[in-house]
Amino acid sequence: MTARDRDSCHYALLGPGRVGELPRTQSALPTGWVRVRIAYCGVCGSDVSRWSGQRAAAYPVSLGHEWVGVVEALGPDVQALTLGDVVTTDLNHRCGTCSSCTSGRSHLCRHGQEGRFSNRGFATIVDLDATYLQRCWTAPAPHLALAEPVSCVLHAVDHCRLTHDDRILVVGAGGLGLCTAFVLFNTAQVTGFDVVDRDRIRLARLAEVVAPLGRAVDAPTEAYDVVLDMSGTVAGLQEACQRLTPGGQLCTMSHLPDHAEVGLLERLGHKDATVTISYLNGPSTTLTRAIRLLERSWSPLWDTLLDVRPLDELPAVFEGRSTSPANKVVIDVDAAGARSAAQRLQALAQVV
Repeated sequence: MTARDRDSCHYALLGPGRVGELPRTQSALPTGWVRVRIAYCGVCGSDVSRWSGQRAAAYPVSLGHEWVGVVEALGPDVQALTLGDVVTTDLNHRCGTCSSCTSGRSHLCRHGQEGRFSNRGFATIVDLDATYLQRCWTAPAPHLALAEPVSCVLHAVDHCRLTHDDRILVVGAGGLGLCTAFVLFNTAQVTGFDVVDRDRIRLARLAEVVAPLGRAVDAPTEAYDVVLDMSGTVAGLQEACQRLTPGGQLCTMSHLPDHAEVGLLERLGHKDATVTISYLNGPSTTLTRAIRLLERSWSPLWDTLLDVRPLDELPAVFEGRSTSPANKVVIDVDAAGARSAAQRLQALAQVV
């Protein structure tokens, strides 16, 4: 792929099971908008569910909301960012004025899903409203593409108000399970946790990294005070219900297929349980926490759980995701171009 091809590259979901390139033209940035060159973008379970046709969509659909990149251009009236900034993305726009935003629930902004972006992150260039962005303090790296899912996990864990005595189970060792293990591993109140997954390879890989604080459990038999369902499957959520102790807390982030039947009330009605369905990532400060945590606590050992693949392999990644042993796939969209842009623009800013 030539540099010119890469400048205009944009992959999208064209229909169930069909990922391909769409043409993209750049125009003048609207007021308050920013142009970002994408370095890395994670493959989310919600992307995979749309690809598989488990969730309804109007095609074509632009995918990829877990990314890190570099600011290449600023529209009028953008004050909080400068050229060359390394940035990551929130999942939703926050208007700052609606009743949700003013009451501390900006993740539920009434205008949050307006789609104030030109396309998502499986593209070399994204134009979007600056409110989606937060600055990072280190160079673009694959693990920084996890900032958005880590922020969602932090929000979910906040719901649980963990204590030192809690017996904790994480259901799922995929992308969200990895992020959950990373958060728990770096949470002072956690003295230990178990992880279960039907994919024994993913489970074993994760267990090597989180030991001895975390451990893999092939077939849990005990009951847990807190169960975090990160499986994205009906079977995983049912397992979570089964393993929850009476009076316990269950928090699920699973986005299940349309019309999925879990039998939640039948499974939990006699347990007097607290159930939280956690969606998005809470206040914008949660994303700041996620960025700081990744920059402070990520290590090369955690890198072993990431499978970094080039952008032109994206269709193959979707086709093989259900059988891939990788805990998390991150796409190298244009990391070299983003790093070069950051160095060039930051050097130019110093001269000016």
